[in-house]
Amino acid sequence: MMEFIEKTQNDDKAVLDIIKGWGSDIIVARGKIYRAQDLNGILAYDNGKIVGLGLYMIKKDCEIVLLETFIHNQGIGTRIIERIKEIAKTRKCKRVWLVTSNANIHALGFYQKRGFHISNIYIKAMEKARKIKPEIPKMEDGIEIRDEIEFEIEI
Repeated sequence: MMEFIEKTQNDDKAVLDIIKGWGSDIIVARGKIYRAQDLNGILAYDNGKIVGLGLYMIKKDCEIVLLETFIHNQGIGTRIIERIKEIAKTRKCKRVWLVTSNANIHALGFYQKRGFHISNIYIKAMEKARKIKPEIPKMEDGIEIRDEIEFEIEI
């Protein structure tokens, strides 16, 4: 049975191990460095194993810093987003937003199908991001990773 729970300090090591598996212990978005242990999150567990995670930060609005699922087409990402939106509403946020790269074709469709719309495009933003995190690849599925695309949804 799938469970969706809020991340606690007890989850930090497991989440950090996942992120380190991508080559670094930091997340870079919009030129900012994020560390998983500093972010709130929703974790999807299936039989005690993490099968999805959403990390977010609430300031004035709610930024989804990372959304990843390890089992696809099961509604895990959608349920994580819905939980984050519920939390953002209780915290009086007016919108939930995030950035992804131009090359993340799956994400571009995924977010739009869930009501998000493109709110900004940051041309050549990945050049700045690679200065902070050189592990970011240059290509994804044959597409140059070059720009950041911001999505938002009003809540």
